[in-house]
Amino acid sequence: MALTPEKIEEIKKELMGLEGEEQQKKLQEVLATLSPEEREQLVGKQECPFCSMATGKIPVTKVYEDDKILGILDINPANAGHVLLFPKEHANVLAEVPDKIVREMFSIANKLAINQYEKLGAKGTNIVVANGAIAGQTAPHAIINIIPRFEGDKVAVGWERKQASEDELKEIAGKIKVKKEVKVHEVKVTEAKEEEVAIP
Repeated sequence: MALTPEKIEEIKKELMGLEGEEQQKKLQEVLATLSPEEREQLVGKQECPFCSMATGKIPVTKVYEDDKILGILDINPANAGHVLLFPKEHANVLAEVPDKIVREMFSIANKLAINQYEKLGAKGTNIVVANGAIAGQTAPHAIINIIPRFEGDKVAVGWERKQASEDELKEIAGKIKVKKEVKVHEVKVTEAKEEEVAIP
């Protein structure tokens, strides 16, 4: 979806009325509500900061790294020890990341969470993925947040619960159900040779 010229002008006027830090803060708020295409339309194509971190152009504090995945400490953490884990190859949302790397990322996320318990004294963890601005995603790159939780930390991750009827549950399940993949192993069949039996 593209921004209309009128909407772009409206955003620019709103920003022009602000100064310095307030303008930057408001711009970030506006960008967080836009799709990647709309962000590019408003501010032009910019290199993804997480891709820049992965290539070493932006300095970070690493807690995990291999050839495909990078884990860093968040500089604006929900709590001390908040980790951002992401693929080095650009992906806007987790659904764009190859399954093999997603599996590796969640395995690493689990190990980092264990370290948060054991080394930081965390009493719990949140492992959170936000896909899309409507879901709270503010970064232009797929990220898994691993947040250590402590008593009274005031970190809020939640939603208002709604009621769902059995019919609604069945209908939705029918739409989104994933079938288990069955791997068929190739079996190599060799013909049995008749052996000659020597009679003494």
